[in-house]
Amino acid sequence: MKVVVTGGAGYIGSHVVRRLVGRGDKVVVIDLLESSSEKSLPEGVELVKGDVGDRGVWERVLGGSDVNAILHFAGYIQAGESVLEPGKYLTNNLVKPVVMLEAMVKSGVNKLIFSSSAGIYGNPEKLPIWEDHSKRPTNPYGVTKWLFEEVLGYYDRKYGIKSVSLRYFNAAGAEVGGKYGEAHIPESHIIPLAIEAAKSGGEFKLFGTDYPTADGTCVRDYIHIEDLGEVHLLALEKLLGGAQTDAINVGSGKGWTNRQVLEMVERVVGKKINIREGPQRAGDAHTLVAGVEKMKKEWGWEPKHSDLAEIVRSAWEWHSGHPEGY
Repeated sequence: MKVVVTGGAGYIGSHVVRRLVGRGDKVVVIDLLESSSEKSLPEGVELVKGDVGDRGVWERVLGGSDVNAILHFAGYIQAGESVLEPGKYLTNNLVKPVVMLEAMVKSGVNKLIFSSSAGIYGNPEKLPIWEDHSKRPTNPYGVTKWLFEEVLGYYDRKYGIKSVSLRYFNAAGAEVGGKYGEAHIPESHIIPLAIEAAKSGGEFKLFGTDYPTADGTCVRDYIHIEDLGEVHLLALEKLLGGAQTDAINVGSGKGWTNRQVLEMVERVVGKKINIREGPQRAGDAHTLVAGVEKMKKEWGWEPKHSDLAEIVRSAWEWHSGHPEGY
């Protein structure tokens, strides 16, 4: 089978690429390498350094076409930055991927897995958050994810492109064995930032301590990268087996406050974190915890590695062995 992966050199994308290659699939990665590294890719992958919004890239990759499916990870991911630069997010996360869809129509490729986000929900009306919860994103990043899901619905009805939108909660952790892990440029996720602060003695900025949560800090649901990778292969199997366009939560169903995450990092690393408390950050929802019954009942799947302690231990193993990233 031949698969195209956009953003395939990134944290989640590269993990899925390694799984695909490991089972014998032919993989083409499209990535600008803006915030990722070619070193995260395994041997045997064809890397096309290019933009998802470049028609010439798609003519080259889909010309033929012997591609069975596309996994779309490419895009900007920082909710806070999206509040400051909404145009950047609307252009790259929403407008440019339409070029990809038009290329799919032209080439006859009609299977797509989309890297969506729990950010589409916004502050919850009730917990946990089920897939049919109202969509009220609190930042442009979440808006782009929600609108692109809507666009995918149109392209299914008009052109028959079938898609699965995987609504990630918080991807975290590193692969078992510590060879591959999280190394964004720049880093923006709480666990690697907290580990770096614990190691170096530097300052960790805690945004918001007066949210309506148990300890005043944001609550998030963490899903281990190993579990997330498995879900993508399952989604691909379902699409190729005739599944209809759908969207589904990918989380553990458990919520952890930011303070609890910092405390777990301190226990695993064995050092205290120098925390500087600050005001709430624009665009942050206070609580995001997945309702996971649909995944359990319809897909027969549950996470195996998404206990917070296991996630942090795996991240610590990676960062200990790769202090400078890749």
